[in-house]
Amino acid sequence: MGRSDLATRAILAPTMLAAIGGIYWLDLRGTVGLREGTLSAALLLLLGVAGTHEYVAMMRGAGFAVARGLLFAATVLLLGSAFCFGWHVVDHELYPLVASTLLLLFPLALKSLRRDDMPKGLEMQGATLLGFTFVAWPMFLAMGTCLRCLPSALYVVLVCKGGDIGGYCVGRLLGRTKLIPHVSPGKTIEGALGSLGASVLLAATLADPLLGGLVPMSLPVSLAVGVMLNITTQTGDLIESLLKRRCGAKDSSRLVPAHGGVLDLIDSLLFSFCAWFPVLVSLT
Repeated sequence: MGRSDLATRAILAPTMLAAIGGIYWLDLRGTVGLREGTLSAALLLLLGVAGTHEYVAMMRGAGFAVARGLLFAATVLLLGSAFCFGWHVVDHELYPLVASTLLLLFPLALKSLRRDDMPKGLEMQGATLLGFTFVAWPMFLAMGTCLRCLPSALYVVLVCKGGDIGGYCVGRLLGRTKLIPHVSPGKTIEGALGSLGASVLLAATLADPLLGGLVPMSLPVSLAVGVMLNITTQTGDLIESLLKRRCGAKDSSRLVPAHGGVLDLIDSLLFSFCAWFPVLVSLT
């Protein structure tokens, strides 16, 4: 990484954190007169749509068949439906996941039966559904997390991103043994262990200040949550690296200078929110 990239990161990273912190603060205090979690969920909706756009652009740029219009329609429908539910006693809230997936799959299945669409019909179904489940599903559950218990969404972000930072620092200082070089040449086993340690420490340290009285977690539970979130964090990062490598892309887009695209920013959160949501529901 060059000096110009480091300087850009040094400016943009605090700016983005300040903006996200400001939205969270307004959301938590209900300053704008909206239900708690609405602003944060709206931000996640925008990130989900942007991430879907980047996914489609990468896949189609690499020659994969993706049903762009259907995927966008299903993503907007799913993420928009998150605001229609209470998220306190989770039941109907999960119906949109099934309904939107079927609404996406059924026309693709019918289209693949046409003679002209047979050669790439199955590929289009698979690539389109991959984007939907990889981006839209996790962002829907992340929005539900915000609307059910806003501080827990911040908890997940801090534990996951803290693990990212810990892994980067330890990897740069001590990294010697490659973790999975055919997917991500820069990642090391030492960095992965540093990431795990940072996430576990943060999960235990932040549980009471952020979640005390809202999500009851003993020390052993918070430690287990830290392990779970870090494993899903690192997996999400590696899967997005695999996707970029398969598509021949360095970054998911050039939207954020020196950082990449939206998918590069949220990749480590995708599986983590999927893992955290059932834990949140079971504990509350």
